[in-house]
Amino acid sequence: MQEQVTESRRGRAWSEAEDARLVEGVREGLDLPALAERHGRTTGGIGARLALLIPQPGPAGDEALEWLRARFARDAAYSWQKVLDERRRRTRRERRVRDQSAPASEGLADTAAADEVLAEWEQVTGHVLRSERRDVFLARQEVHDLTAVAATVRQPAARRLWQDGTQLLLDDWLLECVCPGAARLTADWDLIAERDDDTVLVLRELVAAAAEDVPKERDREILSRRLGLHDQPAQTQEKVAEALGISRERVRQLQTRALRSMARSAAPASRKTRRVLAELSCVDRVSLDTGPSAAERLLDLADVLLPSVTPRQAVPLLARLAGADKVRAENLAAEAATIRMLRHESARREATQQRRIERATERWAALETEVNWFGTLEPAPPRAELETLREENSGGRDFGAWHCPKLGRDVAYESETELRVVQLLSFAPQIAYYQEQPLAISYEFAGRHRTYYPDLLVATADGRCILIEVKPVYEMAMAVNVAKYRAVEAFCRSKGWGLVATDSKRTRRLLENRPVDPHVEVVLSAALDEHTELTWPQVQAALGTVPLDSLSLAALILKRGWEWSIRPYRLRSGTQANHSRVPSAPAAGTLQPFPPDAVQEPAALYTSDGDIPSPDDIEAARTPAGGWTRDQLAAWGIPWPPPQGWREQLITQWKAGSR
Repeated sequence: MQEQVTESRRGRAWSEAEDARLVEGVREGLDLPALAERHGRTTGGIGARLALLIPQPGPAGDEALEWLRARFARDAAYSWQKVLDERRRRTRRERRVRDQSAPASEGLADTAAADEVLAEWEQVTGHVLRSERRDVFLARQEVHDLTAVAATVRQPAARRLWQDGTQLLLDDWLLECVCPGAARLTADWDLIAERDDDTVLVLRELVAAAAEDVPKERDREILSRRLGLHDQPAQTQEKVAEALGISRERVRQLQTRALRSMARSAAPASRKTRRVLAELSCVDRVSLDTGPSAAERLLDLADVLLPSVTPRQAVPLLARLAGADKVRAENLAAEAATIRMLRHESARREATQQRRIERATERWAALETEVNWFGTLEPAPPRAELETLREENSGGRDFGAWHCPKLGRDVAYESETELRVVQLLSFAPQIAYYQEQPLAISYEFAGRHRTYYPDLLVATADGRCILIEVKPVYEMAMAVNVAKYRAVEAFCRSKGWGLVATDSKRTRRLLENRPVDPHVEVVLSAALDEHTELTWPQVQAALGTVPLDSLSLAALILKRGWEWSIRPYRLRSGTQANHSRVPSAPAAGTLQPFPPDAVQEPAALYTSDGDIPSPDDIEAARTPAGGWTRDQLAAWGIPWPPPQGWREQLITQWKAGSR
């Protein structure tokens, strides 16, 4: 039975009760005239009110009514009250922006550029805004920001969002242009727990984009160094202070200011980072009914998002970004440290269980089939002659140590992924012994001489030797890692050893054998021919709506010999000048000479009281692994770690004494 209307309410304000009656009428299936009669209003007034219950501006009248009916049919719990409140707040903000921009419009986009953004929005969504709505649209700050984005990036981003959710919000549009995939990113903890490649890549790029939103350049640089962005390892406060010529306390102050800026920034990347971290970590909840605790979640997020930052630094940093105050962040960091210790204790207890050994046997048998062998197979060096060449806590990256029952000692590791491989080697009966970072191999990358320390040397029970590189699979295609792999491959070829790069489950061969869509290859090749270097948004713009996962892209990079780096994302066409160069006769334990301005006098290097070793003596003292022991270097007066160019200095000093 229809309600009797006693008086007209035309022109009067809507109350919460009347809004609820309006929604009830929509659910009942009433049309616009019936709703207008029930509320004592015009059909135009009813249609305008219904339009406010829809998230995206545009539909009104019968269109709005049909949209709401369909939505309630799909989702009876549709929260129209929240939508109405958000539309009200948005209208007030837009009114303030419009009022403030009337006398001075230099901060807003020019009319032509803004009209272009509006035309793209209308073309993608199929909606045409009325004149009053056009004015509100053009006054939005997001429109001003979108005008600064190239149309070749902006248009594909809009089409991707519309295809995924049949809506095109300005905030999401701008975010998709800055960090493709971030607008569709969901706070699904299962994807984090499983280390889903695509989710991890987008999350890392999102954090890097949020760091770029920090307004002050010096703050950005310090945050970049501390987080390990731009293809550099994370640095301690002491290292940053030394590099910038400031005090450690000043580094801490500037880092705090940068994090505070990220926590307050209204930029889309910063807001999305805070929201996703808050939902994934659950820092605002003291206890969770199901799933991992907030501290456990932050510990895993630290390993995923900031792999080169130690957990004791990464956990409180992520907690602050997720909205926790300083005291809460410190408490979570302490709890995470306890959880990490308990995890290691649990793994140690599990070492005594036979099922762990059986599982390791199966996993190693599968991994061994992926090993690349070179030349005539040679045995591994004796265990007694192996030792870790790289100093512990080198560059502030010492993550921890795990007690290996097979070796009877603690083994240092630098990531949770590396720990899983170490545990596999410890329990697999096919492995006789292994040594972490026992070699120093020279290579050249980006015009600089560098030294790389392979992660693990493994001696199998049947006497063979294998070098293992431990990295996430998609990172194996990064330019710096390709350079390292080539150097290690050349070394193994000279030794007759095997080589495998793995993340403990998958190997580099997965990328080498992975098929790639020919259309994707053609599109990206054309884009690189045109631009030489592509950013993450430009890659997505070139692909348009064609899907491409991170592993397929990494496989294509290896196939074509392109150069790829992340944080920030850069894809370059390979050139002879940029390719890494491996020494013609690779040798372990040899380092590149000092730069001209840092060469020491020979007398300053050699301090031993014995005879100066000849070049033949130096070569004869090599261990089977290709390097020199600490004791031998100490006998020659060489400090540890050995400085670059120490061999050349000794030879020069020997020649001078022989004259």
